[in-house]
Amino acid sequence: MRGNEIRQGNKLVGVQKLHTLMQSTREMPVQTAKLLQGAVEATMTNNGPIFVGRVYGSCIYRIGCGSIYEEFALKFATADERNKFANRFEAACREIGLAVHQSY
Repeated sequence: MRGNEIRQGNKLVGVQKLHTLMQSTREMPVQTAKLLQGAVEATMTNNGPIFVGRVYGSCIYRIGCGSIYEEFALKFATADERNKFANRFEAACREIGLAVHQSY
């Protein structure tokens, strides 16, 4: 029972990190952040994967929640900002138990 409580605690911490990340990203409109947060939470509920990809030669980061066909294409001011967001996003998703696939 204790192991299950720890996993649930880790998921809550991961969800909180994800929420904080979405709120702190300047380039992401509030509506996009809310939609992405909802899509990640729905994917978590359905035990689906997260598909991600950094578009080389640009500042775009793609995220597909449960499917590669419906994606969020986020554009950042610099590749460094994109990479910082991507690393934190992927770590938070793994922390809540989602499989993250580099696919784009």
